[in-house]
Amino acid sequence: MSNHQEFSCSFSNYVPAVLRHQKGNWQIEYYVFSPITKCLERKRIKVNRLRLHCPTLSMFKQQANEIVQSINVKLAGGWSPYGESENIRYYTKLDEVSRLYIEEKSKELKPDTLRSYKSFCNIFIAWTNEHLPGCRCIQLNKTLAIRYMDYIYIDRKVTARSYNNQLKMARAFFAWAVEKCYCKENPFEHIKVKREQEKRRILIPYESRVRIRQYFMNTKPNYLIVMELVFTSLLRPKEISRVLVKQVNIQEHYIFMPGSKTKNGHARYAFLSDELCELLSPLLEGVNPDWYLLSTGYKPGLHPMDNLRYRKDWDVMRKDLNLPQEMQLYSLRDTGINNMLKAGIDPLTVMQAADHHDLSMTTRYANHVDPNLMNTLLEKAPSF
Repeated sequence: MSNHQEFSCSFSNYVPAVLRHQKGNWQIEYYVFSPITKCLERKRIKVNRLRLHCPTLSMFKQQANEIVQSINVKLAGGWSPYGESENIRYYTKLDEVSRLYIEEKSKELKPDTLRSYKSFCNIFIAWTNEHLPGCRCIQLNKTLAIRYMDYIYIDRKVTARSYNNQLKMARAFFAWAVEKCYCKENPFEHIKVKREQEKRRILIPYESRVRIRQYFMNTKPNYLIVMELVFTSLLRPKEISRVLVKQVNIQEHYIFMPGSKTKNGHARYAFLSDELCELLSPLLEGVNPDWYLLSTGYKPGLHPMDNLRYRKDWDVMRKDLNLPQEMQLYSLRDTGINNMLKAGIDPLTVMQAADHHDLSMTTRYANHVDPNLMNTLLEKAPSF
């Protein structure tokens, strides 16, 4: 092997040490990546003196091999002779770190979540390749991190929420990089989030729900299943698209949602109302239990219907009925949670039904602007 061995990938940072005897000289030889030449360079340690102090050749080889093993353990741990305090991983390029990050996360995350991680890495690496070609992970400091976030907010013209999501993903990426010893600190850690506007969703009053129901009864009757699953079962549209027929229990009035199919990874039982059971019963007779609950035509089938189809049909309805844009499909879930709380169902039960992390998230839904608030107060407010 020559003195300069081209460095090809992060898995070739070194060649293990070996004991060699050449031309009467004993030496320990190994190759290690040089951050200066960007090549594997040979390092040698002469051990002729050790041989002179050992009475036998076998004793010498035993002691020399102990040194070899010690060096190899240090090399495997990231040690570099180019600086006792420096880890060779610090010189790994950002795009390689990104690849390793996604490779590990693909074993841990659901496909929908992994898609967000990949999206962040694609945007981030494209920006660094354009503005910081060849940048290594340890070189990305706070100044460069701010430049990237300015690019996200100003050049890409994203909302405050999207900006904060990008910042959250960047923090997670570099937290992982610090943990894996690719850099020393997280350059995004102390960048402030932007204040977000309130979600552009409003509750859907009863009168509007009646109009919406009648519209779909005349156009797409099975779409009522989607609305009921969002409103009474509190399932998210993405979760609905994952439901299999065998998860539905009409007799016991529930859909079992395993953690692999929910947003938060928590298994739960989603409630089925009497009306929803009546809608589902004729559709499920004689159907393959391994089929998806909703496929083409909002009926059970082999392939799931994309939840984006639900939203497109909802948007068409909203335009036809001249309803405000803030009345989204997801607004039915907000309305269902709000109505449960107003009906006196205890917050803990609502929290479990809605698959929330804690009660604060659940009670937040009670703060939605209620279009029937004045009528409720007129009917139920106590007299002075």
